[in-house]
Amino acid sequence: MTHDAVLVFSKTAGAIYLLTVFLGAVLWTYWPSRRRIYDEAAQSPLNDEEDHPCR
Repeated sequence: MTHDAVLVFSKTAGAIYLLTVFLGAVLWTYWPSRRRIYDEAAQSPLNDEEDHPCR
């Protein structure tokens, strides 16, 4: 196996690995059952029950 063949294999395997990790992260983030969690997190700064200035 030549250096060029190893280089092509490692670049291809790395690209496939990174694509798989990226798609997994996208699926995790946009999965429909997680919508409630993100909606609550988006509204949490607005639901501040303490009504006084920060010290």
